[in-house]
Amino acid sequence: MEYVGLACPCGGTAFHLSGWPRVASGAGSFFWRSVARVWREARMPMQDGEPAESPFFLPLFARCDRCQLESVLLDGPLVVGQWPMEQRSEPRESLRCRACRRGSVELAVGRAADPACASRVDFEVVVRCVSCLRQARVAWSDGGRPTAQEIRLDQLYGRR
Repeated sequence: MEYVGLACPCGGTAFHLSGWPRVASGAGSFFWRSVARVWREARMPMQDGEPAESPFFLPLFARCDRCQLESVLLDGPLVVGQWPMEQRSEPRESLRCRACRRGSVELAVGRAADPACASRVDFEVVVRCVSCLRQARVAWSDGGRPTAQEIRLDQLYGRR
Protein backbone atom coordinates (compact mmCIF):
# COMPACT_ATOMS: atom_id res chain seq x y z
CA MET A 1 0.00 0.00 0.00
CA GLU A 2 1.11 3.51 -0.78
CA TYR A 3 -0.41 6.04 1.64
CA VAL A 4 -1.07 9.71 1.03
CA GLY A 5 -2.26 12.20 3.65
CA LEU A 6 -5.17 14.33 2.46
CA ALA A 7 -5.49 18.09 2.74
CA CYS A 8 -8.19 20.49 1.60
CA PRO A 9 -7.36 23.12 -1.07
CA CYS A 10 -7.72 25.73 1.71
CA GLY A 11 -4.86 24.04 3.61
CA GLY A 12 -6.99 22.37 6.28
CA THR A 13 -6.02 18.86 7.38
CA ALA A 14 -8.87 18.13 9.83
CA PHE A 15 -12.09 16.63 8.45
CA HIS A 16 -15.43 15.25 9.55
CA LEU A 17 -16.23 11.96 7.82
CA SER A 18 -19.66 10.60 7.03
CA GLY A 19 -20.95 7.60 5.11
CA TRP A 20 -23.05 4.49 5.29
CA PRO A 21 -21.97 2.08 8.04
CA ARG A 22 -22.42 -1.60 7.26
CA VAL A 23 -24.06 -2.38 10.59
CA ALA A 24 -26.67 0.39 10.38
CA SER A 25 -28.02 -0.43 6.92
CA GLY A 26 -31.33 -2.22 6.73
CA ALA A 27 -35.03 -1.78 7.35
CA GLY A 28 -36.54 0.29 10.13
CA SER A 29 -36.33 3.81 11.44
CA PHE A 30 -33.07 5.60 12.16
CA PHE A 31 -33.50 4.92 15.90
CA TRP A 32 -33.90 1.15 15.50
CA ARG A 33 -31.05 0.96 13.00
CA SER A 34 -28.84 2.79 15.53
CA VAL A 35 -29.83 0.40 18.32
CA ALA A 36 -29.13 -2.56 16.01
CA ARG A 37 -25.78 -1.00 15.13
CA VAL A 38 -24.65 -0.98 18.78
CA TRP A 39 -25.52 -4.68 19.19
CA ARG A 40 -23.96 -5.69 15.87
CA GLU A 41 -20.75 -3.76 16.55
CA ALA A 42 -20.40 -5.65 19.83
CA ARG A 43 -20.67 -8.97 17.95
CA MET A 44 -18.59 -7.95 14.91
CA PRO A 45 -15.86 -10.53 14.15
CA MET A 46 -12.37 -9.18 14.75
CA GLN A 47 -8.98 -10.05 13.32
CA ASP A 48 -5.96 -8.75 15.25
CA GLY A 49 -8.14 -6.16 17.01
CA GLU A 50 -9.67 -4.83 13.78
CA PRO A 51 -13.01 -5.60 12.17
CA ALA A 52 -12.90 -8.38 9.56
CA GLU A 53 -15.21 -6.32 7.34
CA SER A 54 -14.91 -2.65 6.49
CA PRO A 55 -17.03 -0.70 9.02
CA PHE A 56 -18.16 1.79 6.33
CA PHE A 57 -19.16 1.31 2.71
CA LEU A 58 -17.33 3.40 0.13
CA PRO A 59 -17.64 6.19 -0.91
CA LEU A 60 -17.05 8.35 2.14
CA PHE A 61 -17.72 12.08 2.41
CA ALA A 62 -15.10 14.36 3.98
CA ARG A 63 -16.06 17.87 5.15
CA CYS A 64 -13.16 20.24 5.88
CA ASP A 65 -13.26 21.72 9.39
CA ARG A 66 -11.72 24.98 8.19
CA CYS A 67 -13.79 25.91 5.07
CA GLN A 68 -16.71 23.38 5.30
CA LEU A 69 -16.07 22.13 1.72
CA GLU A 70 -17.39 18.58 1.34
CA SER A 71 -15.68 16.13 -1.00
CA VAL A 72 -16.41 12.55 -2.02
CA LEU A 73 -13.68 9.98 -1.36
CA LEU A 74 -13.19 6.86 -3.48
CA ASP A 75 -16.22 6.96 -5.75
CA GLY A 76 -15.25 5.53 -9.11
CA PRO A 77 -15.37 2.49 -11.36
CA LEU A 78 -12.13 0.97 -9.98
CA VAL A 79 -13.38 0.89 -6.38
CA VAL A 80 -14.86 -2.46 -5.33
CA GLY A 81 -17.59 -2.78 -2.70
CA GLN A 82 -19.36 0.57 -3.04
CA TRP A 83 -22.77 1.42 -1.64
CA PRO A 84 -25.28 0.92 -4.50
CA MET A 85 -26.41 4.09 -6.32
CA GLU A 86 -30.10 3.35 -5.79
CA GLN A 87 -29.61 3.33 -1.99
CA ARG A 88 -27.52 6.49 -1.68
CA SER A 89 -30.55 8.52 -0.61
CA GLU A 90 -30.36 6.73 2.78
CA PRO A 91 -29.19 9.03 5.63
CA ARG A 92 -25.44 9.05 6.20
CA GLU A 93 -23.88 8.76 9.63
CA SER A 94 -20.88 10.65 10.97
CA LEU A 95 -17.73 8.90 12.07
CA ARG A 96 -16.67 9.51 15.67
CA CYS A 97 -13.59 8.40 17.56
CA ARG A 98 -14.31 5.33 19.71
CA ALA A 99 -12.05 6.61 22.50
CA CYS A 100 -12.97 10.30 22.94
CA ARG A 101 -16.19 10.48 20.81
CA ARG A 102 -14.93 13.55 18.86
CA GLY A 103 -15.53 13.73 15.12
CA SER A 104 -12.54 15.65 13.78
CA VAL A 105 -9.94 13.42 12.08
CA GLU A 106 -6.91 13.57 9.81
CA LEU A 107 -7.12 11.34 6.73
CA ALA A 108 -4.74 9.07 4.85
CA VAL A 109 -5.76 7.02 1.83
CA GLY A 110 -3.85 3.90 0.83
CA ARG A 111 -3.77 2.52 -2.69
CA ALA A 112 -2.40 -0.79 -3.95
CA ALA A 113 -2.48 -1.98 -7.54
CA ASP A 114 -2.04 -5.64 -8.45
CA PRO A 115 0.53 -5.86 -11.27
CA ALA A 116 -0.86 -9.26 -12.32
CA CYS A 117 -4.41 -7.92 -12.72
CA ALA A 118 -4.69 -4.39 -14.13
CA SER A 119 -8.39 -4.10 -13.24
CA ARG A 120 -7.83 -4.73 -9.50
CA VAL A 121 -6.98 -1.71 -7.36
CA ASP A 122 -7.42 -1.82 -3.60
CA PHE A 123 -8.06 1.20 -1.37
CA GLU A 124 -8.31 1.86 2.33
CA VAL A 125 -9.01 4.93 4.45
CA VAL A 126 -7.07 5.40 7.70
CA VAL A 127 -7.96 8.16 10.17
CA ARG A 128 -6.23 9.70 13.18
CA CYS A 129 -8.31 11.54 15.76
CA VAL A 130 -7.23 15.17 16.12
CA SER A 131 -7.98 15.12 19.88
CA CYS A 132 -6.57 11.84 21.22
CA LEU A 133 -4.42 10.74 18.22
CA ARG A 134 -6.04 7.27 18.07
CA GLN A 135 -5.62 5.68 14.63
CA ALA A 136 -8.12 3.38 12.93
CA ARG A 137 -8.92 1.89 9.55
CA VAL A 138 -12.49 2.95 8.76
CA ALA A 139 -13.10 1.76 5.20
CA TRP A 140 -11.46 -0.38 2.56
CA SER A 141 -12.40 -1.91 -0.74
CA ASP A 142 -13.71 -5.46 -0.49
CA GLY A 143 -10.81 -6.75 -2.55
CA GLY A 144 -8.33 -5.19 -0.11
CA ARG A 145 -7.63 -8.28 1.93
CA PRO A 146 -6.68 -11.58 0.35
CA THR A 147 -8.89 -14.51 1.12
CA ALA A 148 -7.58 -17.46 3.14
CA GLN A 149 -7.39 -19.49 -0.06
CA GLU A 150 -5.32 -16.76 -1.79
CA ILE A 151 -2.93 -16.69 1.18
CA ARG A 152 -2.53 -20.50 1.12
CA LEU A 153 -1.85 -20.45 -2.63
CA ASP A 154 0.66 -17.64 -2.23
CA GLN A 155 2.43 -19.60 0.51
CA LEU A 156 2.42 -22.74 -1.61
CA TYR A 157 4.05 -20.91 -4.54
CA GLY A 158 6.47 -18.93 -2.33
CA ARG A 159 4.92 -15.50 -2.92
CA ARG A 160 4.42 -14.80 0.82
